[in-house]
Amino acid sequence: MLKTKYQQNHNRICNSPDCEELGLYPAPKSRNNLKEYYYFCIDHVRAFNKSWNYFAGLNEEELEVEIRKSVTWDRPSWKFGTKTINHDFEKAFKFFDEQKQIKKNKVIDKKLENCFKVLELNSDSTLKEIKSRYKILAKKWHPDTQNSVASTNNKDKFIDISNAYKTILKTFTKLETKK
Repeated sequence: MLKTKYQQNHNRICNSPDCEELGLYPAPKSRNNLKEYYYFCIDHVRAFNKSWNYFAGLNEEELEVEIRKSVTWDRPSWKFGTKTINHDFEKAFKFFDEQKQIKKNKVIDKKLENCFKVLELNSDSTLKEIKSRYKILAKKWHPDTQNSVASTNNKDKFIDISNAYKTILKTFTKLETKK
């Protein structure tokens, strides 16, 4: 017949010598074997707990190791970024950085596309072509070359051309400094 845990605990006598009470309360046999138990009555388990020292017999270095292990709940630990497991984290974060960069580049590219459209050029144009096209459009749309009625309407067009030219020049200078 199988004995249930309840039956086993209620038929067990206290492991303390000269005690006839039920041994209901487990206490570990040693610090190296924490899964094997003595079973005591309530009075003897209290006495055992008061007298038992988990760190008994350890030298200073072993005690230091035990203290360090208890800080991390006896789990291995290492500095962030020094273990190979962190390589996956780095890859993940690089992925997000790359996505941000792609999005940023798309916004910049869209802005540049608009600037090239304002100057009536394509994005493959050289710096020399851009400068000459800007000079032509600037002369054409400059408010001083327009008659007084049209100058207020064309002033915005001249400002757009100037801003587009400046934006394109900035990107060219950034590319030059990266090389």
